[in-house]
Amino acid sequence: MRAGGSGHKLRQTIRGIAVGLFLLCCFAAASLFAFWSSCPLPAGSPPVTVLIEPGASTRDIASALYEAGVIRSPFLFRIVSKVLKADGKMQAGEFRFEPGIFVWDAISTLVEGRVVYYTLTVREGICVEEIAALIEERGYGDKARFLEIAKDPELVASLVEPEELAGSIYPVEGYLFPDTYNIPRGMSEEQLISVMLARFSQVFTKELRDKARQMGLSVHQASTLAALVEKEAMVEEERPVIAAVYLNRVKIGMKLDADPTVLYALGRFSGTLLWKELEIDSPYNTYKYPGLPPGPISNFGKSSLEAVLNPAQVDYFYFVSKNDGTHAFSYTLSEHNRNVALYQGK
Repeated sequence: MRAGGSGHKLRQTIRGIAVGLFLLCCFAAASLFAFWSSCPLPAGSPPVTVLIEPGASTRDIASALYEAGVIRSPFLFRIVSKVLKADGKMQAGEFRFEPGIFVWDAISTLVEGRVVYYTLTVREGICVEEIAALIEERGYGDKARFLEIAKDPELVASLVEPEELAGSIYPVEGYLFPDTYNIPRGMSEEQLISVMLARFSQVFTKELRDKARQMGLSVHQASTLAALVEKEAMVEEERPVIAAVYLNRVKIGMKLDADPTVLYALGRFSGTLLWKELEIDSPYNTYKYPGLPPGPISNFGKSSLEAVLNPAQVDYFYFVSKNDGTHAFSYTLSEHNRNVALYQGK
């Protein structure tokens, strides 16, 4: 009986040792797996940004993350990607990875497309060429490519009748709504333009379009006038008055005589005009040709659009700068000439 008992105790001891060794091996394996799955970045180090190119394979992504120090093992990354069925689902773009993450956290970030967003502020009153230059300067796209796309009239086909764009340099001019945009790096020039056009459509609501129609204005005509107001107005309360001046002139077929349209024709964005420059033969020269120019000369804000659709009830036909951001308005040419002499010394 004692011999049998001793054998039983021995088997229990061996079994206990085996279980302990097994658990130790499991713990060691789990620890090893956790180690190789963890991010090698030291605690407290700054996040790492990695750009994943469009069309990158899982192998390419694993290599990019390994080189950036985000993962310890490209091989393990590929294995976990297969287990999680993430192959072909990881997105392109710029991603930011924090220290302390695991390989599955990185995969989740890529699959869900949690890209880094940057702000792009397009201010009121700038034109397409200035926007293109801004985008290139910020590293979000190519200026020449942006301008080439901006010449496509199909981009504004839902807003403007094709015949209204005759003579327009850039059909999208006026329709790239000024705003602060959150954009991921890697967006194409086409996508950037689409985002700004979509914002314009949100701002120029059906209610505002109906209001324009009641005034006898198409979306394009209202936008062209709003762009003029944007370039001329420096003081908020003068926007409806300046809008009224231009609407009054249009109503009687009077030339607009707007300096900003001539500057636009000359390819300049600001500055003083010379007398000889007023002779430039361009449909944008409102000193030479009556009526509205072929299209907007700037990308305007909502306040300028609302000024056109809610103009001041005044009979003014003229205004001149007082050189302090405000203007002197007048009804007759003789009164206007006196204001010019007073404020411009001419």
